[in-house]
Amino acid sequence: MILKEYTDNQSKYFIDTIQIYDAYRDAFEKNKAYRGGMHWKKSKNKEYLFRTKDRYGNGNSLGPRSEKTEKILNKFQKNKKHISLHLKSLKDRLKEQSRLCKAVKIQRVPRVVTSLLRVFEQQHLLGRNLIVVGTNALYAYEAAAGVFFEQDIMATSDMDILWDIRPKLILISEDDLPGTDFMDILRKADKSFSMMGENNFRAVNKNGYMVDLLKPAPSMIFENEKSRMGGKDDLKAVEVMNLQWLLSSPKFSQTVIGDDGFPALMIVPDPRAFSLHKIWLSTQDDREPMKRRRDKQQGIAIAKIVLNYLTQYKFDQEELRMFPASILERAAASIKDMQVPDDFK
Repeated sequence: MILKEYTDNQSKYFIDTIQIYDAYRDAFEKNKAYRGGMHWKKSKNKEYLFRTKDRYGNGNSLGPRSEKTEKILNKFQKNKKHISLHLKSLKDRLKEQSRLCKAVKIQRVPRVVTSLLRVFEQQHLLGRNLIVVGTNALYAYEAAAGVFFEQDIMATSDMDILWDIRPKLILISEDDLPGTDFMDILRKADKSFSMMGENNFRAVNKNGYMVDLLKPAPSMIFENEKSRMGGKDDLKAVEVMNLQWLLSSPKFSQTVIGDDGFPALMIVPDPRAFSLHKIWLSTQDDREPMKRRRDKQQGIAIAKIVLNYLTQYKFDQEELRMFPASILERAAASIKDMQVPDDFK
């Protein structure tokens, strides 16, 4: 497997884009505090300062008109204008940066993926309830290492989303979000998403791009865990054995660049856990032979990334205690031709 490292110019524009996007994400969150508005509302011949929270006029009174409430209104209007202009400026910078990212050829991730990631983050689901697994996770690892994988190893027409049902699901609803179903959230990024049949774990858009919702199989057969984020017509997560290894590992955050040049935050499992899980998958006899070969190729590719670029991560058994020792031993045997440090064993 050949890894192509970023050029100095590509590294520069990638770092610049991350910094601008971090500033944009911060401004976006601050701007939420100023959604809606403030105005004077007359009731029984008295004026009250009313704070609206949405476009439907829902809100609450902040008290009768006084020197105090007039100061509150002036401060709110001043801050709202400031953060709005700041957010617009950062959006404009990201538009310009997107052209530069495409010019230096660091745009990698399908835009449907980056669109979904931004929606997941805005709804406060990314990293809390949802993480990216499967082939798309490779985009995060290669970006962190400043390298490009060969295109063949990255090819996929679906996105695997791992749902962690342990944290309470708290959706940050917005005016234009129809409901709280996972399908509604997908459609916020792409209106053409629809479920493939009833009681299915898979949604597909008009271009044939698929999103699969996964969850770990319960540790006890008789356990009856929640399988839908929303109502009975929502996607039903498919249960997969040993995905708890990925959920139990530390989370890995990395900004990636969509093929339209715009960035998004991607949260994936620890690269060591991803590598070990893929190598384990490649040994499962009930898995299709072509998938097993691809699993092994991807698992070894990420091990190579860790050993050569993400050297702050050690294949230490204590840090990877969510895996049985036999999995670590089997992984070490799989990459025996690479330079394996002593702490891998």
